[in-house]
Amino acid sequence: MRCPPINLGSEVVIHNKRSMRHYSSSTDKNKSNLRKKIINLRKSFHKNDSECGEAISINLIKYLINNKLIKKNLKIALYWPMGSEISTKQSIAALNQFTEKILIASTENKNIKFRIWKPNTNITPYNLGFIINTKEYKNPDIIVCPLIAFDNKCNRLGRGGGFYDKVLNNYKTTRKIGFAYSIQNLNDIPTENHDIKMDAIITEKYIIEN
Repeated sequence: MRCPPINLGSEVVIHNKRSMRHYSSSTDKNKSNLRKKIINLRKSFHKNDSECGEAISINLIKYLINNKLIKKNLKIALYWPMGSEISTKQSIAALNQFTEKILIASTENKNIKFRIWKPNTNITPYNLGFIINTKEYKNPDIIVCPLIAFDNKCNRLGRGGGFYDKVLNNYKTTRKIGFAYSIQNLNDIPTENHDIKMDAIITEKYIIEN
């Protein structure tokens, strides 16, 4: 599988942009400490990442095929990568061979909306994420999420802003997949009532299913 051109899907691509997403004011020091530790680890690993995005895209297609989820009208929502988040661009290129309904998360007024992606769709960065001005789809079949850390039970530690927790809670029956480097795997993720477990975690080395 070839990697797509660096400007795939957008007229604007920001390299090495530092994440400025909103952090939660949670007093959970354990989660806060874990975030700091894993973010630093992820940043170091990301600097040398030249093939992980492609490896994860291959594992994503394997997962979809094995679970018989590949279909022409599949609505799959992904994030546009920021900072040291794993690139989804190779996955978008691969999915483009199977479905015409690829959606990208657009962060608007501290909410996430899933909007249709097409080649050369304008994706505008700002401090909380990205904005896309295309048609919104409210019922994706699959949502692919970024994460800070995960465990073998498919628990997800997010950035702390609560954006994905909110949107995932609204789509309880939608299949949820987390993208992560294998080095982000922890023995146990501290969870709270509002945390949403993933149906699968896909890394460059392996797939964990809930």
